[in-house]
Amino acid sequence: MDSMARLLLVIGAGVALAASMGCRADTATQERQPDTTIRVKAAAAPSTAIAVPQNPLDMGIRRDLNLAIARDTELRNRQISFIVTNGDVSVTGTVRTEEERRKINDLAMNVGGVKSVANALLIAEAE
Repeated sequence: MDSMARLLLVIGAGVALAASMGCRADTATQERQPDTTIRVKAAAAPSTAIAVPQNPLDMGIRRDLNLAIARDTELRNRQISFIVTNGDVSVTGTVRTEEERRKINDLAMNVGGVKSVANALLIAEAE
């Protein structure tokens, strides 16, 4: 047998041995290296919108709320946002009067599928 054939035989035997052992290293004899990874919490980017997964019912409720506000001549120019989660509505934004605040709350409670309304609307101070 020439040297090239012997080399191939040795390599083949080594591959077969490694395959039969599952290519595992003996972890009992290895030292663990200290974890030098630096972990930093990412700061949340400021955002005006909150991403909330929505189901089709919640999306329909939100659409109906936005349409109701758009149809109301007194409320259509207000900065009002709705977040709907499983039929629970959170209302944020700014209105001019307590009457507008109550009106939006009543409007939301009368939309089909709404279970509750958390009204966090602010009343703007008169300038």
